Amino acid sequence: MPITLDVPPAVVQKANDLAERQNATLSQLFIDFIDSEFKRRRESEEWMSRLDALVEKTSAHLTGEPYKFNRADAYQEGEY
Repeated sequence: MPITLDVPPAVVQKANDLAERQNATLSQLFIDFIDSEFKRRRESEEWMSRLDALVEKTSAHLTGEPYKFNRADAYQEGEY
């Protein structure tokens, strides 16, 4: 499917140079980039899902108010 993009000439030149160095077409570079972005986002979502599951699993035993940092807690009484 043909798509028209409005790209500054300097970017087009750099993209064409890159495509030439990689023995690819500009279309193939664009497709590869989009595919890799989809893969990166999918993997990121999978890792975030794993992290959420881990947090839920390990924080189930926590009760009460969450700890709130107080700078004075970092020093012994009378040192500040």
